[in-house]
Amino acid sequence: MSQHLIDTGQRGAAVRDDQVRENGGEGYGAARRRNGYGSNGGRTAAEEAGTTLDGDATIDALGGLSRALEEMTRDHQLLEQRLKELQRQRSAGRAWRDILAEEEPPGTMQIVSRMLACLAKASGTLRKELVDTLRREGVSIPAIAKLFGVTHQRVSNLLRRPSE
Repeated sequence: MSQHLIDTGQRGAAVRDDQVRENGGEGYGAARRRNGYGSNGGRTAAEEAGTTLDGDATIDALGGLSRALEEMTRDHQLLEQRLKELQRQRSAGRAWRDILAEEEPPGTMQIVSRMLACLAKASGTLRKELVDTLRREGVSIPAIAKLFGVTHQRVSNLLRRPSE
């Protein structure tokens, strides 16, 4: 008995070849319709994309990335000032230990770390939500990998990771 799986586009939902035979030859398209998909399951493209539901996690993640960029803009301005001051002091012949020890908190490297962490968290959340949404829309893992410029293994890992 064949155990090949036919992806229905829903997380955790698949139809085995033997189930296809038991259901009178119902295959991929019929399984999708039965699971509420059909050609589009009677849903609009926006609903398929998950953009019309209140509390849409992907839209929330887009907002989170936007807020992170605003926060980073403030840090960027502070960092630019700090870098100019570091260059000025180093050009004056001061030792790095003295320059860095006298910085007001947060220090230059703390600002850089804060900016990187902020962007990593917000972009990671958006990436996870987009991958989940694309899978619910029936996009294959290799196709998602191509869209994101990553390996299919990376996409699979993102799918297994719990949402934040």
